[in-house]
Amino acid sequence: MRQLVIIAVHVLISLAFAAISGVAAHKILVTSLSTARAEMLQSYIRVRADREQTLFDEARTLTEAAESAFLRRLTLIEGEDIVDEFDTLFPPFGDGTRRSHPDLFDGRSLPGADYVFGIGAYMGDGEQMTIEARRRYMAGFHVVRAFGEAHLGEFSSLYYFTPDRRVVIFAPDREDRLAFYRYEAPADFNLQADEDPRLFSLETNPDSVMQCTPLSRFVYTDGGERSATACRKPIRVEGELMGAFGTSIDMTDHLASSMESPPAGGVNLVFDRDGNVIARGQTVQQARLFGIDPVEIMTLLRDDPRPRGVVGTPGSEFIVAFSRISGPDWYFVSVSHLAEIKQTANRWGWRLFWFIFVVSLVFTSIRGLLRRSHLVRAFLEPPSRTPAARRYTAAPARPGGDDETLPPTGENPSIERSRPQGDA
Repeated sequence: MRQLVIIAVHVLISLAFAAISGVAAHKILVTSLSTARAEMLQSYIRVRADREQTLFDEARTLTEAAESAFLRRLTLIEGEDIVDEFDTLFPPFGDGTRRSHPDLFDGRSLPGADYVFGIGAYMGDGEQMTIEARRRYMAGFHVVRAFGEAHLGEFSSLYYFTPDRRVVIFAPDREDRLAFYRYEAPADFNLQADEDPRLFSLETNPDSVMQCTPLSRFVYTDGGERSATACRKPIRVEGELMGAFGTSIDMTDHLASSMESPPAGGVNLVFDRDGNVIARGQTVQQARLFGIDPVEIMTLLRDDPRPRGVVGTPGSEFIVAFSRISGPDWYFVSVSHLAEIKQTANRWGWRLFWFIFVVSLVFTSIRGLLRRSHLVRAFLEPPSRTPAARRYTAAPARPGGDDETLPPTGENPSIERSRPQGDA
């Protein structure tokens, strides 16, 4: 019975030690692997987000350069000198509007051996335009044709427009040849988009920075779906609105490439400023099976003031790397699931548990067997020391060789022997 109790105690001690080691290993692995995954995501999101931001940075550079060129040309154009040229390039359409001359899209030579093409224009109430308005549109026209052609390989269009329903567009590759603006748009057509009040308002855009419209989707004649956004920068001179330059960016291929090559065990997403998913690397059904909740992710992003970073979900099921894309105010997000990390930590935690448990039992068993061996016990357990024998000093022998018992202390043997035997 005593042996069984000893064995049970050893088993429990081995079990407890192995369990503590396995749990500790699991925690250490989860922490270290999660940290490594977060660092990897940090590097990944930095590279991918810079790539996404580059396109809008180039659009910002284009619109800012167009603004500077517009202001330079505006100071050089005299109103009276451009009346005839303006009427030639933008003749009355007959319904109160002015439209671009057909040759401006097909191709036309200008004075000074210059050449213009790919231009379409619509000017609501164009027949009532003042000289100042004509000056501005001539300046915008020359900037649009020159800068649009120079950046044709990067951007498919460049346009100058104002909130009063007037626009000049350079877009030579448009399949519709800008026919809507050149011929089809009604006289009361409203050019303003839903985003224009926010774009032009001093309250919502006091610094007149470039802003982009929400992503729009449309279907081309070939049946393929396309998506695009328009980035626009208002122009102000001493608080007076002069119009805005803008460019439309086809985002179809760009967003598709953004979803490619997600991190291990993850998926890429793009959110707009309102928290809507505008691009995802998987279908909605796959995302639900994966456990991704866009609302939860956007809640985390809105509460984080950083331009980019890595955060964990409250349930610690995902690591979310994000980067804000200025211009359209989008979020490029890369979500990585921690299930793989937890599975790896569980596997190695159990392996360590069983290894330590078995090794501890084997070691205890071998130790018990060795202690039962007399030969081994002689080496393991040194013999105990016996108490040293008490040493006594022998009394000197009496003359005569007889050993007599010593009298009690205090008695004198000589007196005892001198007494007469008859005395009482």
